[in-house]
Amino acid sequence: MTTPNIVLSVVDEHRTNFFNPEAIARLHSLGSLNLDPDPRNHATPESRTTLADAEVLITGWETGRLDELLHTMPALKLLVHSGGSVRDVVGPQLFERGVRMSSQTQLNAEPVAEYTLAMIILAAKDIFASRRAYLELRDKPEDFWDAFPTIGLYGSTVGLIGLSRISRLVIKYLRPFHCTIKVQSGHLSPAEAASLGVECTSLDDLLRTSDVISLHSASTPRTYHMLGAEQFATIKDGATFINTARGAICDQEALITELQKDRIRAIIDVTDPEVNAPDSPLWTLPNVFLTPHAAGSMGRELYRLGDGAVDDVANYLNGAPIAGEFTAAQYSTRA
Repeated sequence: MTTPNIVLSVVDEHRTNFFNPEAIARLHSLGSLNLDPDPRNHATPESRTTLADAEVLITGWETGRLDELLHTMPALKLLVHSGGSVRDVVGPQLFERGVRMSSQTQLNAEPVAEYTLAMIILAAKDIFASRRAYLELRDKPEDFWDAFPTIGLYGSTVGLIGLSRISRLVIKYLRPFHCTIKVQSGHLSPAEAASLGVECTSLDDLLRTSDVISLHSASTPRTYHMLGAEQFATIKDGATFINTARGAICDQEALITELQKDRIRAIIDVTDPEVNAPDSPLWTLPNVFLTPHAAGSMGRELYRLGDGAVDDVANYLNGAPIAGEFTAAQYSTRA
């Protein structure tokens, strides 16, 4: 049996961060493992030669685009992306060559859902607002305890915008907490809503009635500024808006305008631009909790993505289902 040629086309920093020694050892055990010497550009003859012989190609964050090189890679049968979206690496034409493709989108959804659950719990408990009030009322402790009569996740309403892998996990994680979950999505049927234990609703109803609102839509031209001044003004007083999706889905200036009224609260993990402007009011507004795109995989969590990529390679070689595989039809809908 011919030993499969596996090429790891991942820049040095990410190779170390995603693939621990055990994962590298597993790849060596699965076939002949070769490292792409120029994964960022594929510009050197050595890189082109290495890619030309790959049956399985593993890519990652900052791996250079491969579209123009596909005709030089006749042996390629499977591309495994160790990150989430593969769009920055290769276009859908790879499918036309009969090459299968997988990514770790589902695994990357797990820490985002965990972050979202944590923030929903804290928001429903009104921890951020109560901390602020505790500081302001520290000389009048008798006034503090009456300031939050409706806090708590129990009996609250949580609204999820979009039915994604992440929001499905959030629904699963919220089941033990005895709250009403409303979902707005064009992909959610009444039957599926019933099976998930959620209410299918309109965006307007979700914004008007939810105590905590969490955004999980994909960022596409269709969803650009999907939430603007009208939508943010609809959010009920005291509610918290959470964005772990993408900043461009929101009209950020409209959101800031509403937040400056100190009527609603926000937990913002993603901004537009991606790196928040130094003079943005989001840094200083007292009703905003701002984090640096920290919901997705970071630190030790990156090893989960590397392990998932190795699992995909092993399953392909063993003729088993590839957990992260997606089709040409699914390519266009992935974030």
